[in-house]
Amino acid sequence: MAQSQAKVRIALDWTPNTIHTGLYIAKEFGIYDKHGVDVELLPPGREYSKTPAKRLDGEVDLAICPSESCIAYQHSNKMQLCAVYAILQNDASAIVSTSLDNFSKLGEGKTYGSYNARYEDAIVKAMVKHDGGDAEGVKISQQQGKFSLFEAMQKGEVDATWVFMPWEGIEAEMNGVKLHAFRPGDYGIPYGYSPVIAYNAASGGLDKDVLRKFVAATREGYQQAIGDADHAVQVIQKHCDPQQSVEFLRESQKSINEYYSDGSTLGAMSREKWQTWIEWLERQGLLDGANVDIGKLFIEI
Repeated sequence: MAQSQAKVRIALDWTPNTIHTGLYIAKEFGIYDKHGVDVELLPPGREYSKTPAKRLDGEVDLAICPSESCIAYQHSNKMQLCAVYAILQNDASAIVSTSLDNFSKLGEGKTYGSYNARYEDAIVKAMVKHDGGDAEGVKISQQQGKFSLFEAMQKGEVDATWVFMPWEGIEAEMNGVKLHAFRPGDYGIPYGYSPVIAYNAASGGLDKDVLRKFVAATREGYQQAIGDADHAVQVIQKHCDPQQSVEFLRESQKSINEYYSDGSTLGAMSREKWQTWIEWLERQGLLDGANVDIGKLFIEI
């Protein structure tokens, strides 16, 4: 008798890119099927009108999101996000600018292009303050579309924005664009896991057995991506929209492979890293006095 397949719908955090390569490998090469899960990968709409986390209200079973989404939703009556897999073990993001060579200058009335994510603007201001600048002097712009912020920064419509270095950073390098990159970790910010794959623990949807199967298959997919970057590029290129060159994707994949793993088990998360991140948010007064239960933010599978 054929094994029954558990349907799992996943909201991606962005259009398909090398962050997602392991997912597409696991889907296209039957790894999910082997583990008994039928996975559907769902990129955001072109207007990005609904975040992946919000789609966990019944539209999807899993969502790719930053760890702060799990923290923000812990006390929600409708959703309690719980991370099951950390796609990246180390932070691959940075705030970049073509015009600012010192981050403190952002506090001199310069404009930050914001995605309007939870804690994002506060993190940016904390980085400016850490660098000796005027945090209150930062102008925050939330008028740009999420998909066009990097382009807006290059055009000078905003002075800085947040990007993933293995994607926009590689794009700039290959196009001869000099970026000044400012990583949160260099400015006293112990940024948490980003992104993670999370589910809504309050929904009673996916059971632990399905989650275990999903994580095992996903881990295999990302292990294959690490083991053969050229093969990974062949897989992800078919899904990129807009289309990307093999040369760009190869450099992006080689770069991001360094972030998938830090030598520990792929996808695994540590309580210590969550704790450090939450304690920083508490010191900044960003949790509004809420008591965060770390044991409900992620599960070890």
